[in-house]
Amino acid sequence: MSQISRSILKATSWIYIGFCIGALNTYFLTHQSWFTSDQNGLTRIIIEISQLTFAFSTLGVTSYLFKFFPYYQDNLSPKNNDLLSVAFIVALVGFAITSTGIFLLQPLIIRKFSANSILFVQYFYWILPMAFFFLLYNILEAYSYGFKKGVFTSFLRETILRLYTLCIILLKIFDFIDFRTFIILFSFQYSAIVIILAIYLYRENQLWVCFKFSRVTWKFRKKIIAIMSLTFIVIIVGVLRQSIDGLVLAAKQNLGKVGIFGLAAYMVSVLQAPFRSIVAITIPILSRAWKEKDLVEINRIYKRSSINLLAFALMAFFCIWLNFSDAILYFNINPEYLEGKWVFFILGLVTIIEMGTGVNAQIIGTSTYWRFELWTSLFLTSMIIPLSYTLTIKYGIFGPAIANLVSFSCYNIIRFGFLYKKFNMQPFSTKTLEVILISIACYIISFYLFNNVTGLFGLIGRSVLFVGMYVAGLHLRNITPDLAPILENIRKRIRL
Repeated sequence: MSQISRSILKATSWIYIGFCIGALNTYFLTHQSWFTSDQNGLTRIIIEISQLTFAFSTLGVTSYLFKFFPYYQDNLSPKNNDLLSVAFIVALVGFAITSTGIFLLQPLIIRKFSANSILFVQYFYWILPMAFFFLLYNILEAYSYGFKKGVFTSFLRETILRLYTLCIILLKIFDFIDFRTFIILFSFQYSAIVIILAIYLYRENQLWVCFKFSRVTWKFRKKIIAIMSLTFIVIIVGVLRQSIDGLVLAAKQNLGKVGIFGLAAYMVSVLQAPFRSIVAITIPILSRAWKEKDLVEINRIYKRSSINLLAFALMAFFCIWLNFSDAILYFNINPEYLEGKWVFFILGLVTIIEMGTGVNAQIIGTSTYWRFELWTSLFLTSMIIPLSYTLTIKYGIFGPAIANLVSFSCYNIIRFGFLYKKFNMQPFSTKTLEVILISIACYIISFYLFNNVTGLFGLIGRSVLFVGMYVAGLHLRNITPDLAPILENIRKRIRL
């Protein structure tokens, strides 16, 4: 198994452990007895607005860290390396400006959300501490990628962060704290992993801070300003298109609909777990490959990421789709959340399309054509915002999901075409069609064999049958070269 594959497997393992903890959090937040759908919706909207605040505050420093880390590391000693210092200074200035803007916009926010989402108005300012620590963590995380610490940062973001949330949820359920205190502690969740990551980098002698501009900064200052400026727009439009669904639902529907949509979105995030780990591992490799003009390595990563991500996404999608309704009823989740089943289906298709096209955005973003990623992001946002607003008014909770499907399909077609035209790279093969057909066949068999079986036996039976047939099909057809080493590793562990 290659070093990249081992790192991705470790990162994905931490992510799925985090998802198990996240599943508990979601269960508690959606259970009929402990949180209302409005209260759950409030937690979702706080996260989404905090991410939007982060986007305006970053001023593009994360891509600066991705792109220029090799240049700073190769040409400066640790004590003279000002890469992280520049990023912090820029981001803190951005946060101060953004926070000021939020205070000035308070009357507009009250007017837009007070009718349908009064809880959001009451707790609005607690987005600021969450946004601040989210900003700090993203900077440290992007910096850590350069040292190939993607596995550790995945552990912090996906596992430790969810453990923190689980603890404060349990404090609320057992009445040690009230809902207001819960929201305050919830807004400080990123502070815990910021502290842990900073201490870890310091103990590894990799927390390089220098407040004197280096010769690398002066040499590349024009390129740095250019990439920050354009990436700033990319980040804003990227986060805006992610947050627009919750914002429109909160303004035009209510926080309960935000909570229902949020449950469907959480289920979809299970499909995306390998993607996040692959991005964490491959970004520094892609950056260096572009620096060394190693197109063969880039093309290999493109193809391998596509088939692996598609295989993961299809497996997770059909497992959830087979059990969505039964799981809600069996675990006594508020029946309101059944409305999110077809939202999950549509958003799941979006994710399958995204995953199936591999790390195309990261390949473009780390290349000299990173400006193209800006224009495609602007195009996507210009589609998704008006579509989401219009379709939400017309179709309610299904509107944002349909808007995502239309917009992201066009977006990925454009990125696919660009890489094919510029570098003659495309990620698909006959294996792509095979994995889709195998997943559909396994779904049909599992569905009809367990169609009338409910309860825990049905949930486990459908899942085990589908996964068993699916993995066997992938292995027999040799869909991906990364599967055999994984299965062999599992067999060794079982023997131990």
